[in-house]
Amino acid sequence: MTREKVENMKKLTFTGTMTRYERLNNSSYGNPRYMGVFKDNNGNYLIGKTGINASCGYSFLNNREAEKEVTYHETRTGNIIFDYIEEA
Repeated sequence: MTREKVENMKKLTFTGTMTRYERLNNSSYGNPRYMGVFKDNNGNYLIGKTGINASCGYSFLNNREAEKEVTYHETRTGNIIFDYIEEA
């Protein structure tokens, strides 16, 4: 991926609580990967996966009941990729 494409990616945020998660296969470097479902106060859902070698894979399950702010982007094929996950 070129630097131009990374800079042009639109980052979005979603604030909600995790309702479901599933552990996926590790990356080729051994980093953890997860699929997660987040729900906000209005009943909207965000379903996506952590980035392949993103650091948020390590903190994904910390304090699962807390409200989180998820920064993500959507790929050309419509997949949601979580870039950062922080407590709101």
